[in-house]
Amino acid sequence: MTQHRILRQTSESLSTALEDGVRALLGRTIQVVTGPPLREKFTRLPALGLYLYRVAVLTERRELVPTLVSRIDATGDIREFYQDPPVPLGLDYLVSAWADEDAEQQELLGAAMRALLGTPVLEGSLLEGDAFDPDERISVRPVEDVSVEFLMSLWRGFGEQLRPSVAYRCRLMLNSPRRSADLQRVATKIIRIDQ
Repeated sequence: MTQHRILRQTSESLSTALEDGVRALLGRTIQVVTGPPLREKFTRLPALGLYLYRVAVLTERRELVPTLVSRIDATGDIREFYQDPPVPLGLDYLVSAWADEDAEQQELLGAAMRALLGTPVLEGSLLEGDAFDPDERISVRPVEDVSVEFLMSLWRGFGEQLRPSVAYRCRLMLNSPRRSADLQRVATKIIRIDQ
């Protein structure tokens, strides 16, 4: 597995889900620009911005313990081993609306929020790339505690005016490559009593 690509591929999957959802709502394609929200990147308006501004290691990592993993290899044998716990991550994204008129920006942001509300979990065909397990589920939830001060400093840092935006968090697991040697299970027991 190529899980080192999971951040990039989660961003790409979220961008596609956002674009598809907004197209279904508005009946037209709206470009989704990824990366820092800089005016020169938005050459075609209206558009949406999707910016990964924070990768957080979630606190429940402290409670995790190694996991027993069972897999069937190419020869049909069952292989078992312990794998170190994964690192639970929160990927925080800023979704912003870009248009010529304030009313259009607000409508576009509303459409983006509605689209993401309709996609609370990225899974199956919504996950683009090879970094995901087949049964991977990545939740997509609005971030409730984004302060006006934070948003103002973020936009000021980019040299842009404050514009309509909302934050979302994707929760996922980054699996550890560390694992134990294969376990040897007891297949049979022979008990003998000597007299």
